[in-house]
Amino acid sequence: MGSWRDVAAAVAQRHEQGGVLPAPVESFDLPADLAASLRTLEFMPAPRRVEQPENWREIVRDALAIARSGWAAKAIALGWSASDLFGISPRDDWEFSGLAVWLRGRAIVVLDGRCAIVADGDRRAAFNRSGMGHGTHPTITPVMLWEFGR
Repeated sequence: MGSWRDVAAAVAQRHEQGGVLPAPVESFDLPADLAASLRTLEFMPAPRRVEQPENWREIVRDALAIARSGWAAKAIALGWSASDLFGISPRDDWEFSGLAVWLRGRAIVVLDGRCAIVADGDRRAAFNRSGMGHGTHPTITPVMLWEFGR
């Protein structure tokens, strides 16, 4: 096999000849800027300020699962903001957490305009958009996951 440049040139030539189509870009049925940010998040390293990088990977998996499963699009349609879903406190203190941060691998089973119900085996828990540490907090302006620690 040739260099990466030779491979790239061959792929480009096949594409021009109609032989190779680019892979579809995931939109998650979300606004284009939000979908692009989520796709970027997937490949970003854990922020330097995160004490446990393995927890960060779980948050990223949960954020992408919310988007891929359609829950994010449903939430946005019901009036949730992007920070309700993908926001985090600007400090690593967890005073504010959006749904993706709070989820911790649990599966969403019901979502309405005010809360999401998740299942963890036989146990259920609720994320309230305006609950303590979630949604509106008078002293915290959340940042998006893809902006945290940058």
